[in-house]
Amino acid sequence: MKLRTIDQIKNLKGKRVLLRLELNIPFADGKVDKEDSRRLEKSLPTIKYLVSKKAKVIIVAHLGRPDGKVVPSLSMLSVSTYLSKLIKKNIEFWANDFRDYIDDSLAMKESSIAMIENIRFEPGEKKDSSKLAKDLSKLADIYVDDAFGNIHRQDASMHAICDFLPSYAGLLVADEVKQLSSTYKKTNGLVYIFGGVKVETKLKLVEKVMHKAEAILTGGPLASTLLKAAGYNVGQSLVDDKYIKLGKKLLGKKVLIPVDVHTASSLQAKKYKVLTVDNISSNSRILDIGPQTLMEYKRILKKSKLVVWNGPLGYFENRQFVYGSREIMKYLASLKIDVILGGGETAELAEELGLDKKFKFISTGGGAMLTFLGGAKMPSLERLKK
Repeated sequence: MKLRTIDQIKNLKGKRVLLRLELNIPFADGKVDKEDSRRLEKSLPTIKYLVSKKAKVIIVAHLGRPDGKVVPSLSMLSVSTYLSKLIKKNIEFWANDFRDYIDDSLAMKESSIAMIENIRFEPGEKKDSSKLAKDLSKLADIYVDDAFGNIHRQDASMHAICDFLPSYAGLLVADEVKQLSSTYKKTNGLVYIFGGVKVETKLKLVEKVMHKAEAILTGGPLASTLLKAAGYNVGQSLVDDKYIKLGKKLLGKKVLIPVDVHTASSLQAKKYKVLTVDNISSNSRILDIGPQTLMEYKRILKKSKLVVWNGPLGYFENRQFVYGSREIMKYLASLKIDVILGGGETAELAEELGLDKKFKFISTGGGAMLTFLGGAKMPSLERLKK
């Protein structure tokens, strides 16, 4: 996929650039945790590039799901303040209706930055409103989309806006597309690892990518659903019964399910049992892969050339059940292969272990990454194609 990118713009000096970013992170008392701070830092290269080219940067982003209403607790003010500290440059916050700042946008100095209020306060944002997009376009001369984490959605500030302004991909979006596109080109040695709680999304993705994969290794509720589809008793484990039929269809040589697991009676358990999958009791929950499964997964990974991993293999919220994910992460870091990670918890674990620099690429998109890998149409990304 070839995109129009910001480095193709010949002259940005004095141009007003509407920059769409993915800044949807939880704030508590103006503070943000380390993993989310990493996501914010990914937005800095494009901001710095535009500032260096003497553009006037106007940031548009969203926070939470206010459903088209003004929700004070979801104001972008805290995000603006935090981002300003990261970039070490003042960001002027336009707190009221962005339509009141047209003259301010024209009066901005070169290399200055402003941020408008939460775009999801606007009822037309989630409706891909042309009217909202046209109003937004009056703030700028050029539109740049660098919000990869939201690019699979058809929102006004990402899709309809392209009808009114020359539109380009930012540095982050361009890099995401380049790195994830490598999975399309790989003809051998491609292994996927899928975990996490989005069973529906992951199973549908397994169906789409299994033809080109050497193997697909599973964990979490996805694996529990597949185990149930294979006829095993999974006790109280989290499964998606709506996808048992699809699970049965996908089971085979390429799609691997655990042979043993860590089980416990509750999500908060401090103790666990390691059981083979044919010995799980009715009151147990599967919360992680077991040591025999780990050995089998390592055997397959050792022969791989490119690994794509999205979602933890165990119940990440309880650190007793990060065993499988942690050991796989450490093993991948020891191999001389390309590894692409995605999903917040997977990326968080890599950073926690100090291994994030060991891998080829860590995607900022969870759902967007999965949508891209599955080859589904992404309307907002399509608008940026050459």
